[in-house]
Amino acid sequence: MANFLGVGSSECYNQVTVTVMSDEKMLGKRLKKAREAKGLSQVGLAKALSVTSATINRYEQGIRQPDPGTLHALADELEVSVDWLLGRTDDPKGHCAQVTTIAAHRADDPLAELPEEARRSVEDFIEYAKRKYGKKEEK
Repeated sequence: MANFLGVGSSECYNQVTVTVMSDEKMLGKRLKKAREAKGLSQVGLAKALSVTSATINRYEQGIRQPDPGTLHALADELEVSVDWLLGRTDDPKGHCAQVTTIAAHRADDPLAELPEEARRSVEDFIEYAKRKYGKKEEK
């Protein structure tokens, strides 16, 4: 056997093969679990992705692996992460679950109630602070 990952042993190669097969089975199991959780049949999922139901069946059986684009489409359609499908995380939403960012902004202008001279003074101070503490150009 040729040198594989720096080790010239077929035993090492077999271990790696078993690990990869394990991952393939993980993908199939999780794909089926997510599909069923969404209430989709293999035919329904296949139609949504423009593939055959036999293709979905082969993915679920671990006989065939989806290409990266199809893997992303599967994750999107099933509303799970690619990482979860691949067994990299136990959270179906994965590491990159959408996070809703809520920003608080004042509806009022805190300077509006100040006299014009005071407002200009605050604005001048802000400009001064930006110049003094702002990002310095590297030479």
